[in-house]
Amino acid sequence: MRPFYLLASDLNGTLVHADTQLDMIEMGFPREPGRLEAARRAFALQADGKLSLEETLRTAGEQTRGLPLQSAIISLGRMRFVDGFAEFVAYLQDRRLATAIVTTAYSVTLYAMRYRHPENRFFTASNQLVFASEEGGEIPEEDLERAVRLYFENPAMQNDRFFRTSTATGEVRVHIREEGDKARIAMAMGETLGIPPSRTIVMGDTMGDSLGILALAKAGGLGIAFNYNRSLETFLRSEAEREIEEGRIVLIDPKGPRSDLRHVIPFLERFRRS
Repeated sequence: MRPFYLLASDLNGTLVHADTQLDMIEMGFPREPGRLEAARRAFALQADGKLSLEETLRTAGEQTRGLPLQSAIISLGRMRFVDGFAEFVAYLQDRRLATAIVTTAYSVTLYAMRYRHPENRFFTASNQLVFASEEGGEIPEEDLERAVRLYFENPAMQNDRFFRTSTATGEVRVHIREEGDKARIAMAMGETLGIPPSRTIVMGDTMGDSLGILALAKAGGLGIAFNYNRSLETFLRSEAEREIEEGRIVLIDPKGPRSDLRHVIPFLERFRRS
């Protein structure tokens, strides 16, 4: 049955508290804290709009060189969903809102989410952390997804040599290069599903989501700043005063322990009924 609406959400800081790219580095290189610090510094600058996404991912990607695929998958266990995630997903499925995770995080993380939690159905768009086999050949993306699926569907495979000896090359193939790409991708997904921009929602938490939120609102959809940081709030109140007044951009829960995805539901319901 065709969905009526599309919600395209960021991942890190919006649906989960952790930064999944940093968790991978911390898991894979516990005795090399300099890697984690270099990547953390780059992401902090990007979150405040002081470093481009492409440069951030290049810097962070370099810190993953040699990361075992097994560590990348296991790091998912550190990922803590924002409060209310289960109820939020149940609402989306009950109201026939298609869900997409559009994120600068890595595809391997989304594969792990998909097959560890197969009950949560979502489309994806992300950047690609490249892995190579023990022999040195690049692992094609479809083979990487297949390996992650087998990891969760067949627990006997989890200690297979392949997962321990396949490692990240340090290269990130960047498909989401700038903030505005998220709106473009969301609208392209909507078009494929027969959902116009006026029934499309973009949700995020930092400056990396700023232009996506603004562009979708200007196209007649809904932009949601959720669990938002101060830089995103400042930008939206400066550049999107009209859209906020008209309810096409809403700010829900500044960053903090009280952020709860259930607080988003009334705004989705209002948008759905408008």
